Amino acid sequence: MFWHSPKLEKCFTRPWRMLAASVVFRIPLMRELSLLFGAVDASRATCERLLRAGVNVVVWPGGLDEASSADAPDEVRLRTRTGFIRLAVQHGTPVLPMFVFGELDAVRTVSPLPSALAHFCQKKLRISTAFAIGRFLVMPFRVPFNLCVGKPVPVKQCSEPAAVDLEVARVHAEYKAELQALFESNKKQFGYADRKLVFVCEQAGTGERTKKAKAA
Repeated sequence: MFWHSPKLEKCFTRPWRMLAASVVFRIPLMRELSLLFGAVDASRATCERLLRAGVNVVVWPGGLDEASSADAPDEVRLRTRTGFIRLAVQHGTPVLPMFVFGELDAVRTVSPLPSALAHFCQKKLRISTAFAIGRFLVMPFRVPFNLCVGKPVPVKQCSEPAAVDLEVARVHAEYKAELQALFESNKKQFGYADRKLVFVCEQAGTGERTKKAKAA
């Protein structure tokens, strides 16, 4: 809904479309609502077609992997993939970090399945088995949403695989640093003072390196 705000529209001179999971467009009513809000299928082909046409692409990189934030109320977990950054590098499109304060408090998630089975469905089937519960069960809680816009990360367009990898690593590092700065500078103002930002990808990488070290 933020993307239909006149304030945000003034920040961009190009048209925009947001990405949604492919399964959304197979569900009646949800498909129509998604299209109404400007969403399109989050396939690679769709992204490339939009970028070639000069359209801004709005993406939530974390997806289902960030739904586990409810398990740790003192943490805000972000899954920082690099696929969208690779596309930005290949098309020479700057990356603009954004963060919405308040989403974690809008609903509470409850999963009726055992954690192992829920994790399997999430990883293998790419579906969530959790239910979102709010006021009167179906309505979100009355909490303010505050969208904070960071500084755009400039991107150098590359085509050689080695150059692309180096540029992706640089842009990814700057993207995370800007998100961290955006979070830290605004968390007290918007009620996240007791929460810390955690990049899940870095936790996973640390765990893998520890296991390898023990095995060696």
